[in-house]
Amino acid sequence: FLGASGPAIDAPVTVETTPADYRLMIPLVGFNREMMTLSARRNRILHILADSWAPGGGHFERRISFGYDADIPRVRAEYDGELLTVTVPRR
Repeated sequence: FLGASGPAIDAPVTVETTPADYRLMIPLVGFNREMMTLSARRNRILHILADSWAPGGGHFERRISFGYDADIPRVRAEYDGELLTVTVPRR
């Protein structure tokens, strides 16, 4: 059994809401895009997971529930090496 790669990272999740979408911004400095996973649960819950195996790295995990207006199957994510931006369109 392999445990998490390191200590849990308590990165703040900033949420912006517009009439068109929900935008989540999460600072994940030092993480690698290939070690990030976004998945949907019951079309209302977004599960975000990131691991860093580098020295000083860690484990980040959040489950975020949305209202029924969220179009979870159309979620988009961008990562610039420091900030993960997740955009969830609204219906």
